[in-house]
Amino acid sequence: MAESLLKIGELASNAGVGVQTLHYYERLGLLPKPDRSASNYRLYAPQCLRRVRFIRKAQALGFSLEEIGVILGLRDQGRSTCRSVAEVGQKHLRELDARIAALQEYRRVLAAVVAKWGRETSRQRQCAGEFCDLIEMLPEAQAPALEPRRTQRKPLTL
Repeated sequence: MAESLLKIGELASNAGVGVQTLHYYERLGLLPKPDRSASNYRLYAPQCLRRVRFIRKAQALGFSLEEIGVILGLRDQGRSTCRSVAEVGQKHLRELDARIAALQEYRRVLAAVVAKWGRETSRQRQCAGEFCDLIEMLPEAQAPALEPRRTQRKPLTL
């Protein structure tokens, strides 16, 4: 059985992550604490490779480590996780759609301002502002529209 166990470097290499990432996953409880060899090497069960690959794929889909931890916790308790994953995926899709809409508005406002600046700077002109009057002369009402909204993630409850 010992030959099927993976040392941390082998697990990291096979999973495509760094050793420090595995240490971090352990600290967060995403990976179980490994057994130790007589030489004090961390020894991981082969299932840990599938677990790390799952974590990486979930992260690539936008799942936070906290959300992944909840999903893995449900699985470790023997509970079904697919419904929870689908619900979190739907929530992320709504958040992404809202961010895309905000970025499209940001782009529209910025494009209008940049076009105006292009017309104004095509003539010989001197900057009259302390920093740059192109920005300083923008009405205050436009300033918030220029900053894309950032969505805050709420704690996951499943």
